[in-house]
Amino acid sequence: MSNLLRVVPPLIACFIILCAISCDKKDGIYPSMTTKFGDIRTNADGVLTDMTIDNGETFIITNTNINPHRPDTTYRAIIGYVAESNGTSKEAYIHSLTGAMVLADSSVQALHHPTGIESMWMEGKYINMQLSAKSQGGKHYWGYCIDKVEQSGEDNRQYAHHHLSIHHNQGNDPLSYTETYYCSILLPYLPNFKQGDTISICVNTFKGVKTWKFNSRN
Repeated sequence: MSNLLRVVPPLIACFIILCAISCDKKDGIYPSMTTKFGDIRTNADGVLTDMTIDNGETFIITNTNINPHRPDTTYRAIIGYVAESNGTSKEAYIHSLTGAMVLADSSVQALHHPTGIESMWMEGKYINMQLSAKSQGGKHYWGYCIDKVEQSGEDNRQYAHHHLSIHHNQGNDPLSYTETYYCSILLPYLPNFKQGDTISICVNTFKGVKTWKFNSRN
């Protein structure tokens, strides 16, 4: 099984596999590593070739000997890297990869079992979040639900306000230790989404419902 999770729209069972790549220590100094959400790609041989982080920057991956993955695939991940340059292109040395999920529309099977949430933010075409659940190692299912879409007129055009909530199916997994899940919502996946729309996301947490609001014009 791959060390990362593919960028795919269907609802998937949530499991995170950490691919830790040891950092090189040169002359007693560890490199300054940046950690970002991004999309990372493979070639026809399943070798990691390049990545695009959420602010739009693209880097060629220099350490291509990382564990092989599926060919011609784009993965979603939290990437720990050190940026390099050979004078003609941006390059990056990957030090760590943690798989992330792209959530799918799960409105037809919506459940809102409680979940923990550490953070949620928008960058580029994604809304990213760090969620957690109480688990004994069973399968959890995640997605988003479209609760309603409102239209409003601003700046001589119609904008939409997308009201979403996080779908979480605890299944039969007993509440126990905390398991962390990294998830993203790809904004162009939202039906009839246009740049400039606003998005509200509700999460049923163990301390009640919390809401985050984002404006894609920013």
